[in-house]
Amino acid sequence: MATMGVSTGWCAPLDALLTADQFHYSGELRFEVGLDAMNDTLDVLHLRAKDPTYGGTQVGDYSGQHVRVAYAVRPTLLVEGALARRSVQYRTDEESIDSWQMAAQQRLYGNADSPAHAAVRLSLWGNRSDELRKSSATAVQGLTVQDLRVLDLSDHQEELDLLGSWRLTEASTLSAFFGIGRSAVSTGDMTATYVDGQGCQYAMSFTPTQTSGTRIAPCGSSLAAFSTSLSPLAEFSYGGSYTQWGGMWQWQRGPWALRAGMQWLRLDRDNVDAKIAQNGGTPYEDNQILVVDVIHALNEQIAIFVRGQAMRHQFVGEIPFLYNSATAHKFDRRYGYVSVGLHVAF
Repeated sequence: MATMGVSTGWCAPLDALLTADQFHYSGELRFEVGLDAMNDTLDVLHLRAKDPTYGGTQVGDYSGQHVRVAYAVRPTLLVEGALARRSVQYRTDEESIDSWQMAAQQRLYGNADSPAHAAVRLSLWGNRSDELRKSSATAVQGLTVQDLRVLDLSDHQEELDLLGSWRLTEASTLSAFFGIGRSAVSTGDMTATYVDGQGCQYAMSFTPTQTSGTRIAPCGSSLAAFSTSLSPLAEFSYGGSYTQWGGMWQWQRGPWALRAGMQWLRLDRDNVDAKIAQNGGTPYEDNQILVVDVIHALNEQIAIFVRGQAMRHQFVGEIPFLYNSATAHKFDRRYGYVSVGLHVAF
């Protein structure tokens, strides 16, 4: 099973599976390919079904694909990378998000015969989307708008983790980690459609410094155009920092392996959360993420896996650009998804 790289902990957002107990041959190459999904059929924990607003609907249906690769530069140094495409359903809209990850992990202490191991890990990761769209009514800057579009969203994170692992028995290992990171979220312009009290339609445009509306067609005595220096986009781009800690228990025997990890995440965002609290809202500055992995080796090169991930606050800290002063109230909900796929080693 060690040949299959079962002990590999991929970079965020799967930090719950981090471990320092990894040993490699120089030039060793590993791949993981998988499909990710969540819907009513897969909701075995009934996280969706219990939602008072969206239970029984397609809101929150999730589908995606991911590929990960790891390469042993030398026995003590592993470099990794990953790409993923996420698709999330919201009413009649389907949002697409691309995620990326890179990491290097250096073993500091321990060898194949040591019961204890230590490592340091540097990772870069982020998410981006050309456009997110919400067709249904949305309150923005005191106006109820339709067909809201936010362009060019992205976030990127730099993270440093210290890892420790202890072999409890021949079959089981316990790992722990502590990490710090910096995060930056950026958003392009935003557009929407607004209908005033006389039924006149306006094309709305939001920039970081201005909100403006232009009447689409002649309509009664309504203004032809209006603008204000206030804009919600000023709170959509922000920086911040975070700390995280957690642990993972791994068991393997014969062709079977099981991993169960927990990650605690604490975020400190510049300006945004303070303004949410000032306006009477609830900022979500932490998250807990549980990941469980079951792996079965078919031979020395190929294994199949089933993985489940559950979050206390949906995507808090995992897709940072989704969180801002206008959306924060949605993050009280639990969420999770399931992945299935293959590990391949060369």
